[in-house]
Amino acid sequence: MRPILFFAFIAIAAAQPAELRVDRVAIVIGKHVLTESEVAENLRITELINGEPLDISPAKRKEEADRLIDQELLRNEMRLTNFAMPSAAEAETVLRQFIGKRYPSQAGYQTALKTYDVTEDELKQQLAWQLALLRFTEQRFRPLETASAAQDNGSSQSADRASNKADSNAIDQQMDAFLKDARANTTIVLKPGAFQ
Repeated sequence: MRPILFFAFIAIAAAQPAELRVDRVAIVIGKHVLTESEVAENLRITELINGEPLDISPAKRKEEADRLIDQELLRNEMRLTNFAMPSAAEAETVLRQFIGKRYPSQAGYQTALKTYDVTEDELKQQLAWQLALLRFTEQRFRPLETASAAQDNGSSQSADRASNKADSNAIDQQMDAFLKDARANTTIVLKPGAFQ
């Protein structure tokens, strides 16, 4: 029986197109797996959003992998707290705002999508994710005393700016502490072959 299965497997493999490539695991974060193609896709989208030149070198893929690990840890926290994701209408709005600010013409926008090998839907999903992440970090990591102080209208503009900067620093510090703790308590494996 084994020889028959072996030959059946060989026949199926031989029938596959020559250009077919099996995607390899790049990162394991707890029970979640990201493939090499997912890392490269996310990198292309990130570079498009940031207006950076297209660069999918091993070093850039490794940087993106580190960002994706942090994002997955935050995504897990969002699931645990039942955080509401942006609606389809909000996602469409943020996409239109991005296009309006970045691209004066539809042709330029379409050229950028082709250059980075990104679909409009992929871009919209990433922009919606960034909006959700911004809202979540603001809600989850904002210190309680600054949230109540934000309701006080008697402060000057310069005090507001200083307070906003302090809030931003406090949020960053709390989020960094959360991510450090989450990384320490989560099994994370970066497959070395994926970043060569």
